[in-house]
Amino acid sequence: LLFDEPTSALDPISTQGIEELVTELRDRVSIVIVTHNMQQAARVSDYTGFMYLGELIELGKTEELFVTPAERLTEEYITGKFG
Repeated sequence: LLFDEPTSALDPISTQGIEELVTELRDRVSIVIVTHNMQQAARVSDYTGFMYLGELIELGKTEELFVTPAERLTEEYITGKFG
């Protein structure tokens, strides 16, 4: 399944419902979510990719990418230096 900003402009309760659905489905189907919401990516994904200007900068396990990113651009985005 491909989700493009599935919770954009939704209230927190609806967002939680979508995230719970994704969590239920992810063991049965492959899911790709496009989001600018880093907290959401951390909550619902096993792997995260960071793209910048149409280029994949980094792809890895979500926890590793958020805690110890390998690429400078990824770290700058995660820490809020740009974005």
